[in-house]
Amino acid sequence: MATRRGALALAAALAALIITPGGMSAARADPVKIRIGWSTMPGHLIPVLYSKPEILKYYGKSYTVEPIRFRGSSPQITAMAAGEIDMAAFGPLVLALAVTNARLDAKVVADIIQDGVGDYHSETFMVRADSGIEKVTDMKGKRVGTNAIGSASDTAMRAMFRKNNMQDKRDYTMVEVAFPNIPAMIDEKKIDLGTVLQPMSDQLLATGKYKVLFTSKDAMGPSQLVFLTANGKFLNDNRQALMDFFEDHVRAVRWFTDPKNHDEAVKIIATFMQQPPETLGYLFTKEDYFRDPFMVPNVKAIQESVDIAVDLGLAPRGIKVDPDYVDLSFVKEAQKRIEASQ
Repeated sequence: MATRRGALALAAALAALIITPGGMSAARADPVKIRIGWSTMPGHLIPVLYSKPEILKYYGKSYTVEPIRFRGSSPQITAMAAGEIDMAAFGPLVLALAVTNARLDAKVVADIIQDGVGDYHSETFMVRADSGIEKVTDMKGKRVGTNAIGSASDTAMRAMFRKNNMQDKRDYTMVEVAFPNIPAMIDEKKIDLGTVLQPMSDQLLATGKYKVLFTSKDAMGPSQLVFLTANGKFLNDNRQALMDFFEDHVRAVRWFTDPKNHDEAVKIIATFMQQPPETLGYLFTKEDYFRDPFMVPNVKAIQESVDIAVDLGLAPRGIKVDPDYVDLSFVKEAQKRIEASQ
């Protein structure tokens, strides 16, 4: 009897083994749960990317995703440090602060959105048309709305003010305001300038009551506005599952950005945002941000933005982004897999 029980136990143990793509045996495990921070829609796309099961090969098998919303990039530093998220939507300054102040093992792993690339959209900083504000120096003594201190938008604004020899507190006052509330705050004259995202940017301009004072591209040139950043230990501990995740992630972005899927993609996003689809027709056109076709981030642009942030005094010291804080192996493998299957 003991021999039979031992044989059954051995059979059960063997049944619990699987063969990985590399040929190595590994214990069968539950899918890896990936908690991803995000702050804006439709720019970041993260909450809807996994809503088309038919284009995802591995979701629910080797990984699952839990999107977690934040007001901006900078609050995600605390969440990652506390182990509450595994990946985050960071801007360049936030990456620098994450590794210099919070001492996180953070790695840039994928593109999210790039600003001002070629003829693509650049983030707008708007004022009322009747405000009398015609140039940046007219903002002296006025109030500026920023979604979060240290965010990519915040850095671009400060860079433009710095170009015009203006400093926070001395020449203007920064007020933290969530992105959706900025247009109303401008309209009510509670702030004089703020970051207005698409589609609201085009909608406000169409009324004739608002105008663009400057864009992020005016302030910094083309930039890697937001990118996906992951906890280094999480990457190392779950490499095989994350290779699967990134293949699906890139496939999903490519599906959403494919012109032939435009109407369905917009409908999915509109449903999530509880907006009429016609207000989001600009998505995935030149009126939208640029997204790399294989989600490869512009590391050079990240470094340039970090250097600007240090020059502005927003970060205590600079960092060497590449190779210390970059791991592109996942998106490169995703590209290889996708191209091999075409």
